[in-house]
Amino acid sequence: MFDTTFSHTTSFTLDTSTPDQAVLQILHDFGSVIHLNPDCKSFQPTTAIPKNLAIPPNSSIYDCEDSLTFLPKKLWDGGVWYVAVFTPTSDGCDILIKAPGGFTSTNRWRLKISRDGAKVVEICSDAKCSKTFAGFVKKFLENNHQVQQRAFKERLVTDLQGGEARPGVGRRRSSWG
Repeated sequence: MFDTTFSHTTSFTLDTSTPDQAVLQILHDFGSVIHLNPDCKSFQPTTAIPKNLAIPPNSSIYDCEDSLTFLPKKLWDGGVWYVAVFTPTSDGCDILIKAPGGFTSTNRWRLKISRDGAKVVEICSDAKCSKTFAGFVKKFLENNHQVQQRAFKERLVTDLQGGEARPGVGRRRSSWG
């Protein structure tokens, strides 16, 4: 009654010469994927499973902390802890987020290869939150996809060049000051 749901899907192309295994290596590593989000402050494995949460086979559960850059610092200067259920799939991964305030999101990352060899990474997010915060969360989610796409491409280039990958990209600053 007081919740709303919405979806956002984006995709970005990869060079056809990009090895599938390099893409999947990133998508099958929770630390790599979660740190594509510049607001991720930390994460740790957990055994505390929220009530009414079905855990798919081969999943890992994490406690994660994000900064809340979409709220004015005067209202909230800290981070928020949430549970993430990470499930690798044959073509990517699924991440289920359960956060305070009734926020839930399912994020599916997929490597898609067409018959002609074109390669695309798709991010599809389905979210549910309070109508009160829906405008903030929806805009944040849309912007976050773009940031994560850039970070994924940077990480992939670094991995392919044999360099040391950064654990994440730089923190965003709140536009609220």
